[in-house]
Amino acid sequence: MLRITEKKEGEKTKVLYLEGKICQDYVKELRVEIIKGIDTGERVILDFAKVIFLDDEAARMIRRLKDNRLSLRNCSLFIRTALKMKEKEKK
Repeated sequence: MLRITEKKEGEKTKVLYLEGKICQDYVKELRVEIIKGIDTGERVILDFAKVIFLDDEAARMIRRLKDNRLSLRNCSLFIRTALKMKEKEKK
């Protein structure tokens, strides 16, 4: 299960607090929330403080969307490693 809680930080920043597991079943829902913020001109921050699992599909989606408008916060070593390992495989 993935819980997404949205909070504003200033006028142009939206933080998505994520809790639980980010896996194939929830990737589409998370992507919609991210795109919704980016399309309205907001900077989107994903807060991973309470994420316990990230699967390959979720990692790929986050890497594809990560740019100057999407940033990551409170990534555990597991999350950082999952995202970086997949980046190395692409090269």
